[in-house]
Amino acid sequence: MRVPRLNESIAVIAVLALLSLGAIGGIVPEADAAAVKAPNVFINGSGQLELHWKSGKSQTYSSNAYASLGGLYSISVMANHGWHVEALSIDGNPQAILDYHAFSLVDVQPKINVTASFLENNGVDQVNTGSNIEAYPYPNVGLVFDSVLVSGSAYAFTSDLQPPSAKGKSWDISTTATFGQSVTVILVLDLGALNGFDPTSLRLLRTEVELARSDVNRDGIVNGDDVSDVAYANPSVKGVDPRYDPRLDVNSDGVIDNIDVNIVNNYIGETVWQDITLQVVVDASAGLVYVYGLTDHFSVFGVT
Repeated sequence: MRVPRLNESIAVIAVLALLSLGAIGGIVPEADAAAVKAPNVFINGSGQLELHWKSGKSQTYSSNAYASLGGLYSISVMANHGWHVEALSIDGNPQAILDYHAFSLVDVQPKINVTASFLENNGVDQVNTGSNIEAYPYPNVGLVFDSVLVSGSAYAFTSDLQPPSAKGKSWDISTTATFGQSVTVILVLDLGALNGFDPTSLRLLRTEVELARSDVNRDGIVNGDDVSDVAYANPSVKGVDPRYDPRLDVNSDGVIDNIDVNIVNNYIGETVWQDITLQVVVDASAGLVYVYGLTDHFSVFGVT
């Protein structure tokens, strides 16, 4: 499975949306008169099994189904975006997992029960070397690397640093991989949660943690008001002084002092959030909105 490119039709985007939610129902093919054994397919979580038959036919299942196309030859296991393969068994016998994103078992003898389990990535995904490498730390956080020179991991966790009038969650995204050129960031929002807000006007924004924390009054720009707020609480210590406010402790060391004041001073006049939007795609049938942005480094990303 791959990320749809920005110039592809919304129909392709819609397919991705359905797959990322595991929403495609299992297809039950018609019985083949030459059927030898008919495996039962059981899928837990969000992923797909593609069964290949000795007759040359194949069938892909995204949910539990009963297949009957003759003798089974091979099985391809594919985790949906934001998920990974946890386990695969045939007739109750565990199979070695060679690739947690997708892999195939060949020369499989006809069996009765095929069971696959998929788990949500929950904030971490692999980043392999190569071009156009995809990673999905969460089902609603996607990354496409132009070029990965050294493999690593991609991380995405929700952040309390939000752009003004934020729509949905903001994400602190990072990677241990070494990459060249740029990275496409994809944040997926629930269309219904926008409460009538025009989804086509959504923007994907990026900021740096220290810069965002320097905007202590969260108005989107660092100015004298932010400096004054921090200076008023200087000095104060967490748990000791009533003037201590964690929002004013810019470096989060438990003390509001000259260091915090100097950090804010360094960013005076800077706009906190940078617009990096490439495209917004609305898939009304799936109830999802895809917001694409382009970046050359990672920090905090949010949609407004």
